[in-house]
Amino acid sequence: MKNLDKMIKGIKNPHIAIRVILNRLKNFHKRIKYKILNRKHMIRNNVSFNQKTVLSGKGTVILNDKVSIGYKLGGNYHGCVSEFQARYSESKITVDKNTAFNNSNFILAANKIEIGSNCNIGANVTMMDFEAHGTHPDARSQVGELGEIIIGNNVWIGNNVIILKNVHIGDNSIIAAGSVVLKGNYPTNTIIGGNPAKVVKQIKRGD
Repeated sequence: MKNLDKMIKGIKNPHIAIRVILNRLKNFHKRIKYKILNRKHMIRNNVSFNQKTVLSGKGTVILNDKVSIGYKLGGNYHGCVSEFQARYSESKITVDKNTAFNNSNFILAANKIEIGSNCNIGANVTMMDFEAHGTHPDARSQVGELGEIIIGNNVWIGNNVIILKNVHIGDNSIIAAGSVVLKGNYPTNTIIGGNPAKVVKQIKRGD
């Protein structure tokens, strides 16, 4: 029934049908492109690239079913890029099903970043699981400490959030816009905010 409704809608509004076809062709092209350039990248069913997106690095990027990247009505849509960079051969970024990204996000893994299912991720969000430079002055030209980032399921991350290494976010949590999240285990069902971020309150039924 759903497919029939789409066909009827397409006949009545041919411009919608053309847009849908072009979108599917664009997404198919990206899937083939990334498969050819890096066989470690895995793009599952119905992944939507709604903004220019770059999958880079020598490691593995896995985008599971119905992940969407980019939102036309969101900020930083026009002329901006989202990038998922698994920098080294053993680096890995995994995004679980039904997770939606807004625009202009930068996800950079030197080790491991895992993002759960059904998450909503705002515009201009940065995640980095390592220190790009050593802490000691003599080690600034070297890569610093590696860690990991684990985002649970059904997490809402606001715009302009920065998440750094060794952060674990519990299921159903919210990270307030503009927060800088430093290492730590943040419990489920909480609102996290500030710089440095901390647990602001528990989310309770009826909130």
